[in-house]
Amino acid sequence: MLLVLLSIQSVFAQDNIQQLESELLNMPEDRAKVNTLIKLGEYYCSVDNEKALLYLQEAFTIATAQKYTEGIGKSLLWQGRVYYYKDDYPLSVKYLDKAINVLETTNELDALSFIYFAKGEICSIRGDYIHAMEMYKAAIKLTEKTGNMRYMSSFYSSMGAVLLKRKDPEKALVYFRETLSIKKAIDDQQGISNTLTSIGKSYEELGELDSSLMYFHQALKIRTDLKMERAIAGSEYNIGGILIKMGKYAEAEESLHIALENFKMLDEKTGICITNLRLATAGNFQGKTDAFKIAENALSMAKTIDNPTLISKGYKVLSEIFNFNKNYKRSYEYLIRHKALQDSLFTADKERLMTEFDAKFQSERKDNEIKFLKGKSKIQQKNKILFIILITALVMVIILLIFLFRFKSTALSRQQKLMEQENIIHAQESEIIEKENLILQEQLESKNRELASKAFEMLRFNDAISSIIEKLEGFNSTANKTPEESQHIKEIIYELENQTKQNIWNEFDKIFKNIHSGFYDKLLEICPDLTATEIKIAALLKLNLTTKEIAAITFKSEGGIKTTRYRLRKKLSLSADEKLVPFLMKI
Repeated sequence: MLLVLLSIQSVFAQDNIQQLESELLNMPEDRAKVNTLIKLGEYYCSVDNEKALLYLQEAFTIATAQKYTEGIGKSLLWQGRVYYYKDDYPLSVKYLDKAINVLETTNELDALSFIYFAKGEICSIRGDYIHAMEMYKAAIKLTEKTGNMRYMSSFYSSMGAVLLKRKDPEKALVYFRETLSIKKAIDDQQGISNTLTSIGKSYEELGELDSSLMYFHQALKIRTDLKMERAIAGSEYNIGGILIKMGKYAEAEESLHIALENFKMLDEKTGICITNLRLATAGNFQGKTDAFKIAENALSMAKTIDNPTLISKGYKVLSEIFNFNKNYKRSYEYLIRHKALQDSLFTADKERLMTEFDAKFQSERKDNEIKFLKGKSKIQQKNKILFIILITALVMVIILLIFLFRFKSTALSRQQKLMEQENIIHAQESEIIEKENLILQEQLESKNRELASKAFEMLRFNDAISSIIEKLEGFNSTANKTPEESQHIKEIIYELENQTKQNIWNEFDKIFKNIHSGFYDKLLEICPDLTATEIKIAALLKLNLTTKEIAAITFKSEGGIKTTRYRLRKKLSLSADEKLVPFLMKI
């Protein structure tokens, strides 16, 4: 939503765009034409991707020929935005990074702040919320210098949205309230309605339904005055959801029917689908017999538009309807479908994140190798210079020896100066080598911190899986099921536990070997009779993790971990004064 608000479409009307396109035909290839091409590219950015690319690539070509730096940077920026709308995020980031390198030389702070914001939106979509927040903060820092309040409010709103995704609605409210004050100051009514909606969602997350409903109604009033059909449908949909949670099902149906009519008018199938699912829920709680039919139709539409998330939600709603009507068998069937699809979506997302993480790691490793080779080349160059100096000194010594008897005192003085210069050079080289070794050590420590961070992600992932298992066990113990159904749930729990342990360790082990490639070999050289469990614990201890953290990651008790540590000390023949963790960290 924010990206659309920031788009040039809100600035140029259709007739102005047509006028620009007609003027373009007779324009000479100068800076004015570049600026016009960029404006057209901005307009078509989210409307017609291919047309936008044609305009922007032409702008880049002319700007390059004219050595027009600002034009080059902005054409790259908006090409990156086009690839964002084409869902090609890696290519989008590539163009945005190129734009940063160019625009940093022109002091175009507004354009630079927008680039950081765009990169933040890509990080947010990918689930990389930490880097998203860093990008938004960088954008805000630049915007504070330009005083662009419209950009500033959008950046604050995006930071709040990220915090809301991270289930931190209290912190999100701080950013949304700051956004609201700016929107009111610049009298951005559309922005005010969007921010009120975000505040309402934050209160919904906090469970304060009355406050949430109040903000949703305020947003609806502004959107109604502005005649924003799509936004009105969204507000009515949000209000319907809150009323369902409050148990006011009849009122919820009224709001949801309004949302449904607007979505139908806009032919927005996703909106129609999600609204029908809520209507089915509201009707079910009122005992209406058509609730199942409405949910089935919504599920069918979700399958038609091939939206896995909506399909999963449809299965969940149908499971809840059958459960409410005490048809537990059908409820269980739909619940299994919902869980299976949800798990596949989770797995796909996890694999995508792991692929991106690995690609980033490989890229950083290559960058480090390049830096190392450059440093090595510099040292070799210095050695060549030193060799030349030494040869020169030797020649001079030979010449001095020929004239030794005539210029003895002068020659000795010169030789002493040469030796002093050589000592200085040697000292400088030693200092350079020492600094380079320190840099390499810091890089290794940084990789260890990244690996420890991965271990903590594994810990949080284990907690999430454990929570799912506990819910399944709770469901198994409370619901009325046949022995076969009960046994099937137990098998699911067993498979979750077994597969989670193995898959998570394999992922961790793969990254660990990339960073500490020789650790296992060196450890087995010291003590060949170590067991697989002892080797695994040794790897986690090398990261300086606590006994409690290792126990959570490996699904073992703290007592078991302490026993394994004792066995490790004994097999490694460590004395009472030697500590296990520092010993492993040196390997």
